[in-house]
Amino acid sequence: METRAYNEAYLPYAMENLAAMMDCGINQCGFPPQLFHRMFLTSGIAGQMEKGNPRYVAGLSGAELASRVIELAAGKSPVEIDGTFTISPEYWAGWVLAYYQWKSGRSFRAINDNGLHLEKIIALYHPLHEADLDKFAAVADRIIAETVNKSVSPLKKAREQSGLTQKELSRISGTSLRMIRAYEQKSQDIAKANFGTVSRLESVLHVDFSQI
Repeated sequence: METRAYNEAYLPYAMENLAAMMDCGINQCGFPPQLFHRMFLTSGIAGQMEKGNPRYVAGLSGAELASRVIELAAGKSPVEIDGTFTISPEYWAGWVLAYYQWKSGRSFRAINDNGLHLEKIIALYHPLHEADLDKFAAVADRIIAETVNKSVSPLKKAREQSGLTQKELSRISGTSLRMIRAYEQKSQDIAKANFGTVSRLESVLHVDFSQI
């Protein structure tokens, strides 16, 4: 059975508070969405919510969370923020983000770093704000999967599909293990490798790298 950081009974509080925090930080305090989201990630509050810390999941209001984010991330004195908020696209983005983080078990940072930026979530407001939450989760999963797939090097993708380890590919193709690792980590561009190296790797893996 899948284990989550906190009980589902607390999820509505986390969703409402993260939603109000985003609306307050962006629309009341005037921070650009992605900047405020980065502040949230670096403040430590994102990590506390992921762990299910009751103070941050349900103890503080959205306005208090926004004030704390600004204080911790920007090094400013606590900011007095009006506790009112609007049900804006930014509010909705925070609401579905809290749900998706809880449901997926991914960290807020991993969600952001794998292509699901706050601005992209806000842009999904009009097609999805009246849809079921699981519809958003499915779209989010697809965006992240596409981003991760694009980030994988052609060599790693082909090698894993063949079932070979890096050491096995090195031995069979006659390519140094160091170079295979460099191509897979993209510190070296396989498109710029010499013809003999590329031909040997393509022969072993039965691929044409120019088509991947």
